[in-house]
Amino acid sequence: KHHIMIALGLVLGLTFALRLARAILTPGLGMAEAYLAGGLVLSVWLVIGGLAEWHHVRANRAAGDETGEDEVES
Repeated sequence: KHHIMIALGLVLGLTFALRLARAILTPGLGMAEAYLAGGLVLSVWLVIGGLAEWHHVRANRAAGDETGEDEVES
């Protein structure tokens, strides 16, 4: 799961960053730039969430949990 989040965040980040850089070069700021900046924020959020999940899985494995998943309490 975390690999997908990181990869998707990087792809979205690259796409939105390039589009935002091109939009900023044109005169004036508007909704298009706000949309692209929001997409960039979303992509950063995905990468940070994926990295946090990755660290969580690694910590569980280091603690002796071989599955790397949280235990479900019933």
